[in-house]
Amino acid sequence: MNKFAQRLTEYLNWKKIPHKKLAEDLGVSVRAVDRWCTGENEPTLDNLMRVCDILGESADYMLGRVDVAGKRE
Repeated sequence: MNKFAQRLTEYLNWKKIPHKKLAEDLGVSVRAVDRWCTGENEPTLDNLMRVCDILGESADYMLGRVDVAGKRE
């Protein structure tokens, strides 16, 4: 599992956001979110940024470029 898949899964569990809710907020299928969480696929850049907005986290953290979580400024 890649870092994005791992961190997305952790955040969705931690914030108790169902895959269906994230999919609806992004206008994508639940299957797309499922595939992101398993690492089978990755979101488009636009969807990545929207996921980060929803979770309140930076793309650098979600992609594994930095190891410290923190709210974006």
